[in-house]
Parts: sequence; structure tokens; C-alpha cells
Amino acid sequence: MTKRGKRLVVDTDVVSSAGGENATEIRSTNCRDVLKAILSASHVVVISKDIIEEWKKHQSLFAKTWLRTMFARRLVYNLNTPINEELRLKIEALAINDKRRVAMLKDIHLIEAALLADKIVISIDGAAKGYFQEVMQEIVGLKQIAWAKPCIDEEGVIDWLANGAGLEEKRLLGYEVEAKAKKLAYQKDRRIYNE
Repeated sequence: MTKRGKRLVVDTDVVSSAGGENATEIRSTNCRDVLKAILSASHVVVISKDIIEEWKKHQSLFAKTWLRTMFARRLVYNLNTPINEELRLKIEALAINDKRRVAMLKDIHLIEAALLADKIVISIDGAAKGYFQEVMQEIVGLKQIAWAKPCIDEEGVIDWLANGAGLEEKRLLGYEVEAKAKKLAYQKDRRIYNE
């Protein structure tokens, strides 16, 4: 029996960008390699009605074949994700502007699914990540969501997946924001001390 890995929420931007074996464009190869790493490490991909509908419209040929293999190996977690009205209302109220509100609500189904799975989102979308980070001080549950971006080599997503996809602090939505706040507080304390 295969040991199951983490339950991962994979954004449509990854499955639509994943190129085949002959792909050469970096985004296509990174997304393909991430999907392959998910399969080889026996991680489980989370699907919900919203996620699968989006995938069907946009998935690449490689991703379609990959998903069939994931189903065949029983590495798909079909999640009946209820709409989290409280979360959606908070985002509506806290978004700085309409652009951010629309972007967050467009991807809210990823967060809703991640909160009910292993709290991991794999997405290329750095803007959405930043928008969720802007509101996470008021929506504490967001702090513990890991957001892995496959197209940034420094993030080492493939190695991370191969090593179990643990909730490393540096991947959490709350990490960057809290690290910046601590740095600013430290700098302020030093300035006051040196005066």
C-alpha cells in the first residue's frame, strides 16, 4: 500500500501551464515538474466542484493525463467544499480596493479547500498571495496556509514536495508579513535605544 502524502490544493494556473515532455518554456516545465513531483511523492490532489470546473476549462493535455493517473492511483481527494460565508464577508469588508477584492474572491475557493485539507495551495499567482497576506491580520486562519509558487526556483517546490511538503514557516502566508513587522519593530527599538 502506498503511503499518502499531503492533501494539496493546486490552482488552475498550474494545470493550465504544465507543458508536455517536449516543453521548453520555464513556466511550462516548472509546472509540469511540480505535477510529476506530486505524483511521485504520492501526494493527494484536492478537488472540489469549483476547482474541477475551472480545471476542465483550462487544463493542459499533460495535466489531463496527470489527473487521470492521479485518479487511477487513488490520489484524489474529492472535497465537498461548502461556501465559507464568514470568510467571504470578511474579505469583502477588508479588501483595500475592488481589484484586490475581485482577485481574492476569484481564488477564495482555493483557500476554502485548503482550510479543509492540509492547508497547502500551489499557485503561480503571487498577486493573490499578496492580497491574502494584506488581510490575514484580521483573518487569522489565513496565517497557517502554505502558498508554494512553482515558478520561483528559490522556493525549491519540487524538493519540498519530494521531502513531504511540510508546513515550513517560510511558506506560510503569515511568515513574510510577521517577519517584516518584527524587523520594523527591531529597527524602531534600536533607533530609540541609540537616541
